[in-house]
Amino acid sequence: MKALIIASGDIPTKKLIKELIKKSTMIICADGGANTAKKLKLKPDLIIGDFDSVTKSSLKFFKNVQKIIYKDQYSTDLEKAIRYCIQKGITDIDIIGASGKRIDHTVGNIGCFKKFKKFVNLRVVDNYGVLTALNKFIKLKTRKGDIISLIPLNKCTGITTKNLKYQLNYDFLELGVREGTHNVATDKFVEVSCKKGDLLIYQLYRKY
Repeated sequence: MKALIIASGDIPTKKLIKELIKKSTMIICADGGANTAKKLKLKPDLIIGDFDSVTKSSLKFFKNVQKIIYKDQYSTDLEKAIRYCIQKGITDIDIIGASGKRIDHTVGNIGCFKKFKKFVNLRVVDNYGVLTALNKFIKLKTRKGDIISLIPLNKCTGITTKNLKYQLNYDFLELGVREGTHNVATDKFVEVSCKKGDLLIYQLYRKY
């Protein structure tokens, strides 16, 4: 099962959203994401959060949509939506609207990779590319010249890559010390492995 979560940040194009919907079995709005769904005329299966961002007009517009209110202030609305998916046995989640606008919200949303990567496969999708978490090893389908960025959330050690222009051989990356942004694929696939740490991979679409 795969879910599409709509958060309240910047969203990708309608064309990209339609492609994501086709692959999803459930659409969930994380609080203010319902405002976005209303603008796009998308009917979600669920609206979840503390309901401090969703407008009255959106609630009225989606009066027949299931709603779950959590007043817990120790987790974000996106976290609430992800936890709901995990409880329902959903294994894969695409997230749109997780970046852009407020930096604090963007950083908090990126932190979800570290919190939930052991329980569910997350992808943050925007107009530029796809952000995923590395779970020890990943093999990406690429084309020569594709941009691949390695983003460490903490100190990541034992990183080895294959078919990247700037290779890593049992090396390390650490935020604020040494990052791995804007690397370049040199073949039809790229392999990345990491022994320890929380490493994210951002693969840009070909047009960038």
